[in-house]
Amino acid sequence: MRLWYLLSLQMGCSGEIGSTIRYTLQLCCAMTESTRTRWNRPNIVQNPIDPHCSLKIAFVICPTHGQVIDRVTHDAYKPKKVRYTPLGVLSVIASLPEHHQVTLIDASSLGMTIDDILEELAWFQPDILALSVVTYRAWSMTELLRRSEAPIKIVGGPHATYHHAAIRRQGADAVFVGDAEVSMPRWLKAGCPEGVFVGEPVDLNAIPFPDRRILNLDDYRIPASEDRGKLLFDAGDLRLPMFSSKGCPLKCIYCDVQQKRYNTKAPETILREFHDLQRLGVTSIHVLDDTFNLERQRVIQFCRLLMDEEWQMTWSARGILESSEEVVKHLAMAGCHRLHVGIEHLDDNVLKYFRKHQRLKDVRRFGELCRKHDITILGYFVLGAPGETRQYHENLPEMIRELGIHIPFFNILTPLSDTEFYRQLLQDGRIKEDFWAPFIEQPVKDFQIPLHRPPEEERELQETLDHYLTLFT
Repeated sequence: MRLWYLLSLQMGCSGEIGSTIRYTLQLCCAMTESTRTRWNRPNIVQNPIDPHCSLKIAFVICPTHGQVIDRVTHDAYKPKKVRYTPLGVLSVIASLPEHHQVTLIDASSLGMTIDDILEELAWFQPDILALSVVTYRAWSMTELLRRSEAPIKIVGGPHATYHHAAIRRQGADAVFVGDAEVSMPRWLKAGCPEGVFVGEPVDLNAIPFPDRRILNLDDYRIPASEDRGKLLFDAGDLRLPMFSSKGCPLKCIYCDVQQKRYNTKAPETILREFHDLQRLGVTSIHVLDDTFNLERQRVIQFCRLLMDEEWQMTWSARGILESSEEVVKHLAMAGCHRLHVGIEHLDDNVLKYFRKHQRLKDVRRFGELCRKHDITILGYFVLGAPGETRQYHENLPEMIRELGIHIPFFNILTPLSDTEFYRQLLQDGRIKEDFWAPFIEQPVKDFQIPLHRPPEEERELQETLDHYLTLFT
């Protein structure tokens, strides 16, 4: 279908097939206004060979429908009313030439099924279907590649980092690995060739801010009528995320973050994006980095910029444990009221096994600093590490309280794809055969990650987590 589509459009441009296609292409190339709106244009035949023609591009965030059944994070931590704007895709959209007609279907946030998405695509009739996918949602990706009638289908996102060859076999014409803010515009200009296109980390200070204006922001609001008091915290009706950096150079064995090169925005760029979000009417900003405070001087400089202009809106950030009082003090003075950090465990032996840099003494220091400067801590914890005891589980709630961790967020250690933990389990024989490789090659709906611990131990972990939820939520 793709080949016929391209050939027919080439012939149409050269005058070898009927006046109808020539006329529609003339209309197409005459479109100069920005069309980044939600499905408000007629269906026009377009030519992906000619970079000056306006293409209809539908970006889809692959849905949770049919995804891998999650044993890592309890449903209590995933309320449907809390939705995160897809910053990576919005950043790519902002970097595309203005003459293309772009729409975004955030199927994950909106709880859409495959059929729902196909219905929207049938209405929009894109020239290019662009899927953003994580490995958990590989099944929905293959379904959309198989069932969509879009002439050109492309894929990007974390799943593409290591599995681009499989994605090509599954029907993608082009796969984008890494940052696509530069590589996708180049691909469009080159005429949409087939293949795998690797993008290097982009200069985050040189690209536009994510194009949030393409969204219906009401989809991301949490009105007071939704009883925000039942959430982990209340950040008003429109809390939007941004990233001030991309990537994480740390090497925790359980983590599947793909980008390891740390890439940052300058303090001045972060401030400008804060102002851009403020103009959108947000009630709070969350800096959704993996390691916001990895470069301390950058954080201090940014805080000083906020302090200089007496910034009033509350904001929060996700980062790592901080032992510098200067950094914590500046964060507090600049209006940062909550830090989300990966504490993970309170046993030094387990922290060493996880390849975490911090130890219990660092957690204590962090708790003391945040208590002194009135910053709330949301701390991520991992349950189910090798050598973990019932005594540890019994003592953990009181230890959390003593350390001043206001909002503990518990996950269960699970062998995710492309992690060192999974490779260790295979090497040690605790997992008898590779189950991720067959799933990557032929994804199945509602895949269940096989247990790597005895069923009784797994049941006890789930019961422990359920108990903790009664104590802290």
